[in-house]
Amino acid sequence: MLSDLGALAAIVLAVLVGAIYLLPSLIAFNRGVERRWMILFINVFLGGSVIFWLIALYLATRKVKTTEQAPEQAPAAQPAA
Repeated sequence: MLSDLGALAAIVLAVLVGAIYLLPSLIAFNRGVERRWMILFINVFLGGSVIFWLIALYLATRKVKTTEQAPEQAPAAQPAA
């Protein structure tokens, strides 16, 4: 099957497969996830296993936890001198 493909088609196929393989890392960097470098490491070095690829995808797409912070109070008005 691959022998029937032309050189350009083979390059396009390789780019598509690479983009799908790196999808969790691309999502993490695009979203600005805090641990995006860890996701990249898992994706590149362990992503050949479907389990670790799915873990990287989960980490890249999960909802970011935000800490509840008290709203800042406006500074008190300074008396005119």
